[in-house]
Amino acid sequence: MSKKPSLRKRSFRPSKRAVCEDVSFAEVEFTQPVVPRLVVQFSDGLSILIEDQSAVGLAAQFIAEFRASEKGGRL
Repeated sequence: MSKKPSLRKRSFRPSKRAVCEDVSFAEVEFTQPVVPRLVVQFSDGLSILIEDQSAVGLAAQFIAEFRASEKGGRL
């Protein structure tokens, strides 16, 4: 059976201990995960922000009603 090669021993010097110099509270803000959202922009400056797939039907209904209320709009 062959011997494993021995590791070189490193010279070890005891390091100085870290000394606590200050203790204080800090406010840390964690950013929220970025959630992509669909933005539908119209030429007159109206924008609709659609958060997720469940809001698509409501947004489509709103767009249809908005177009119907506009002069010359269509359903």
